[in-house]
Amino acid sequence: MINNDRSDLPPPDSSRFPPELVFGMDLLLKRSSRTEDFEAENRALVILADELSNRPRNLLQKLAEIALELCHAGSAGISILESDSKAFRWHACAGSFASNAGARIPYAESPCGIVLEQNSPILFLEPGSYFAPLKNMEPRIVEALILPFHDGNRPVGTVWVIQHSIERKFDREDVRLMTSLSRFASAAYHIMCSINKSMDARDLLEKRVDERTTALSHVNKTLRNQIQERGQIEEALRNAQNQLEAEIASLNCLHELSSRLVDTSDLPTALREILGAAVVLLRADMGVVQLYDPVNKLLTIAAHHGFEQDFLDQFRTVDADGDAACSRALASRQRWMIEDVRADERYAGYRAAADKAGYRAVQSTPLFSRDGQPLGMLTTHFRLPHIPAEHELSMLDLYARQASDFIERLRITEKLQEADRRKDEFIATLSHELRNPLAAIDSSAMLMESPDLGSREREKAIRIVQRQCRAMKVLLDDLLDISRLSLGRMTLHKQCVTLASIIDAAVEVMRPHIDTAHHILSVTTPPSSVVVYGDPMRLNQIFTNLLANAAKYTDPGGRIALDVNTTAEGVVVSVTDNGIGIDPSFTEEIFGMFSQRKSTSDRTAAGLGIGLALVRAIAALHGGWARAESRGLGQGSTFRVGLPLAKPTEIAAQISPSGVMQSAPDSGAHAFKAKYRILVADDNMSAATAISMLLQRGGHETTAVHDGRAALEAAARFLPDIVLLDIGMPYLNGYEVARQIRSAPWGANMRLFAATGWGQEKDKKLAKEAGFDVHMTKPIDFKQLLSLIEEHGRKE
Repeated sequence: MINNDRSDLPPPDSSRFPPELVFGMDLLLKRSSRTEDFEAENRALVILADELSNRPRNLLQKLAEIALELCHAGSAGISILESDSKAFRWHACAGSFASNAGARIPYAESPCGIVLEQNSPILFLEPGSYFAPLKNMEPRIVEALILPFHDGNRPVGTVWVIQHSIERKFDREDVRLMTSLSRFASAAYHIMCSINKSMDARDLLEKRVDERTTALSHVNKTLRNQIQERGQIEEALRNAQNQLEAEIASLNCLHELSSRLVDTSDLPTALREILGAAVVLLRADMGVVQLYDPVNKLLTIAAHHGFEQDFLDQFRTVDADGDAACSRALASRQRWMIEDVRADERYAGYRAAADKAGYRAVQSTPLFSRDGQPLGMLTTHFRLPHIPAEHELSMLDLYARQASDFIERLRITEKLQEADRRKDEFIATLSHELRNPLAAIDSSAMLMESPDLGSREREKAIRIVQRQCRAMKVLLDDLLDISRLSLGRMTLHKQCVTLASIIDAAVEVMRPHIDTAHHILSVTTPPSSVVVYGDPMRLNQIFTNLLANAAKYTDPGGRIALDVNTTAEGVVVSVTDNGIGIDPSFTEEIFGMFSQRKSTSDRTAAGLGIGLALVRAIAALHGGWARAESRGLGQGSTFRVGLPLAKPTEIAAQISPSGVMQSAPDSGAHAFKAKYRILVADDNMSAATAISMLLQRGGHETTAVHDGRAALEAAARFLPDIVLLDIGMPYLNGYEVARQIRSAPWGANMRLFAATGWGQEKDKKLAKEAGFDVHMTKPIDFKQLLSLIEEHGRKE
């Protein structure tokens, strides 16, 4: 049971809780979510509507029981803020905490207070650690998902579900279901308040009648007053009853609408049904449902009611950035109401059309997907100036949610149908791609069976078989790669490798195909200092696919260019052609599985349509990206791939304990006989690693460290011929290291090079006094460094 003895906690304040224990939506979005169960949700709404019709006073308890079932929770309930705003009362409970119904928790000691202040769903982990009344409750609360609900704009309580076991965690589907129930809770609370008011009014009436009956003998005037007051109370009672009946009728309409939509698969029909229900609910005269086009930023009418054809033709599409009510609602992401269009200055451009159509007031409610993306607009129009009642707008929000969910459901269905179509196309294309080489192999085999076949013809037939077998191997390898990627089983064998070697290998593979098509290929070879950390075979696959794609979709004699640009974030490789081009709206779709480009002459696209999907997937596995650009069909295209450069730690991992760089098999480096032993000390790890690699390419043996203390220890152990010391290092600066090296017996003959950002005369003097032979100002000129090393050799 709840312990209410403590009252020493401060008011709710989410900032005093560790962020890893109190979450909004972020944690839920990171969790994997179960499939959305719209059928269960609709069944729940039907049950609640039936409860409202027959047992309205039990409505909130039924809502708690449904929340428990839909979210597979341990406990569920409704907390309502008391009239003095000092405490929450558990109005309804279900599950393990059912016995706590009626419990009262002070506002300052309840997580519900934080939810109302934030006005958004919140996931609490182990709330018993921070809210005293929840600490000793049994069973223990592992996590609680709490959502607010309102009466109009006033927050009045929360709907919550609780898990008592770590085996079941809440996810996005729970938030979706609880959001739907919280909206119903708002309507239910409003109805319950109306019922309570009616009962209070009836009780008051009976009390007053008794009082006036007792006083009847005393004064006739009092009796007349009481009769008049009774009439007023009865009028209030009738009004409350009428409102309650209207709200029950609206819920019944929602139930009927949900039942009809379950079996509907046609979007226009469904939108007309929803619009018709909204028009009846708001007692509107006209209305439209518009769908949003995010590419062109247009709202297009998909369903309409009460408008003449000329109005529909004029406003078939509306600019989403305009001043119409629907445009303003989309921009503000909330309902927009214009009580009188003649009094709204921004609506001046639409007044003539409004007068002709015969409406004076407008309300527009935006439709959003479950992840917050705009889908369209539900708009109703009224012949007279008007603002709908708050309870009508609450019910309208449920209709808007129905419309949004139906639009999303249909679009998902269309995507599945498109995927099925692509699958069929893929199977047909795969059959074609396999039959061609098989036909060539079969014909060559029959030819080689001829007893009088000459050696030249036999050799030609053998080459055909070999070539077609290689083509089939490439095809099957791509299919296996796609399978590995789909199952998450593609393994990368990463190493530090020069980008130049990867590009050279890809060009070498594709050169015969490019030359056969008489294309002109230009290649920008990156310097050998551009090193990436990745799987050489897979990186080669990226650029081979891009070059093959450019050659395939460029008419003979075309131009293909491969360019490399290095940025601070990494390297970007671009493959540009003057081929058939791409429709700009198709530049993302072509990276989809089994997607193919078609030429302007409608020739059939070769291949399975998986090459670009592999390019993007392999780039992503390396921490990179892939994009396509084109100005349109017939205007060529550019494919760009971004890859991160190798980190100093990745390069260092390929250096042997003796300090010698272990060259990758494809790096093109050769083993050099070391000329000098060189110690590089710099707290900038990237600079130290780069200098070490360049020196190793010159045949020197190097080791790199990154602070003064390590530099001194490495000098004593490594006994280098040359020490390249940064001045500003932690623990010991370069001057202190130089002095201690010079004072050691083994350091008297070492050559010490100072590397510093300070280059004034006094800095050179300090370096000389510390024992340095050479003072170099950053950034270091590598040619100058090599020259000084050669000078050192001549002086030995």
